[in-house]
Amino acid sequence: MVPGSGRLGAMKLFPILLLLVPALATAEPTLEPQLGLPFRDHAVLQQKIPLPVWGTTLPGAEVRVTIGEQGMTTVADDAGFWRVTLLPMNAGRLASVHAVPEGLTLTATATKDGATATTRIEDILIGEVWLCAGQSNMAGKMRTNASRHFPADSIEKANYPGLRQMVSPEVEWLVCSPETAPEFKKVCFFFGRKVFEETLVPVGLINAAVGGSNIESWLNREPYEKGSHYQSMIEPLVGYGLCGMLWYQGESNADDGIAYLPKLKSLITGWREAWAQPDSEAANGPRGKYSAYFVQLPGIGTSPADVPAMGDGRAGIRQAYFEALELPNTGMAIALDIGDLKEHPPNKYDTGIRLARLALHHDYGFDELVPGGPLYKSHAIEGDAIRVRFEHAGSGLMIAEKEGFLPPEPKAGAKLGWLSIQGKDGTWHWADGKIDGSDLIVSSPDAFEPVAVRYAYTNRPVGPLLYNKEGLPAGPFRTDDGMALSE
Repeated sequence: MVPGSGRLGAMKLFPILLLLVPALATAEPTLEPQLGLPFRDHAVLQQKIPLPVWGTTLPGAEVRVTIGEQGMTTVADDAGFWRVTLLPMNAGRLASVHAVPEGLTLTATATKDGATATTRIEDILIGEVWLCAGQSNMAGKMRTNASRHFPADSIEKANYPGLRQMVSPEVEWLVCSPETAPEFKKVCFFFGRKVFEETLVPVGLINAAVGGSNIESWLNREPYEKGSHYQSMIEPLVGYGLCGMLWYQGESNADDGIAYLPKLKSLITGWREAWAQPDSEAANGPRGKYSAYFVQLPGIGTSPADVPAMGDGRAGIRQAYFEALELPNTGMAIALDIGDLKEHPPNKYDTGIRLARLALHHDYGFDELVPGGPLYKSHAIEGDAIRVRFEHAGSGLMIAEKEGFLPPEPKAGAKLGWLSIQGKDGTWHWADGKIDGSDLIVSSPDAFEPVAVRYAYTNRPVGPLLYNKEGLPAGPFRTDDGMALSE
């Protein structure tokens, strides 16, 4: 449901109002306009699309909303709910990431029976807005860098007045500074900072993440019930203009395996349907089916080294992420190489940067930027070997090993691990991989008449792995009964 679409009866609308404006739960309606959750001081509004603004006042009051040079007027319905839609606005490009942008004032004025009341929110920026949702790996804060989990001085140099964050369902936007940066969520911070650095357009990050939450609690679309976290943290945001969403979740659903696929599709499709956001009329503006980028789960624990068929642990759910790419305007950040023995891999820097590459390529016109790591595209049997082709192979493939957040180190002559091939008899064997430009040729002297290949299709592959020369890891894949990317 889009907030404010139609005139609903008071009994039907009241629970929704409690979500949109939490103050209503404890206070009687007043003439003074109460704005919906995201509309607070220092907010960022999405550029280049019509922007709904909503809130409450007394039933029947006339409400006028102004920002910049435009103003819109409406009348509150019988429950006191009102909604206007602002015309698209354009963001100004800043001189640098440290420049202080000139903020706007949004004013909502309600009038009834000769009385008038006004609410103002200050320092509003027009820019790019991203919703960042999921569980604990999306919820973790920057805090300090005492353990050196990300580049030095990331916090000390975080003087970015145009980078802002709001955590749903809280009601405060933080302006990024060395003092506030520790409160920013790690993945959000590194994603937002990279997009901000490259575009020099203000970036607003809305975080809605709960540690330990399963995907079911975030769903809103049949055949699943509306989840509790969707109701409390996402529904109050519905209609707020977005460029896209980031999703980092699945640890609590890892046992689902491939059964995670319909749930992830339901989440993306259901949220887009709820927003009902129109396509921007600007050539490079946001799409109605806004971008949805997700993190393919990193490894955890260990993997058995004596099972060439693999398929253990998180192999299945990673395949589900891969197959979800058939949805339009989606992308996947591969995190295969940055796992850890425990649940929370310390390296969130690369996660944020890899998500940002997807946005820069698909949403911000950086066409020459390789958006992600190599993804299985197709394969062909060539005698006793199988040739595997990839999407996003970039300038070619390499075998490399990664330590922390440092770039992967090429390992010339190293054997590519976690690569197996299946013979016609159905038996899997560990295999050798030979790089041929952007292709991988897989073979084994033990596999006669080979039929299929698997790579890193296991819980936590470690050691030298496959990358493109841009330093991005290849996604795990299986050629047997797995979806290939279209040409």
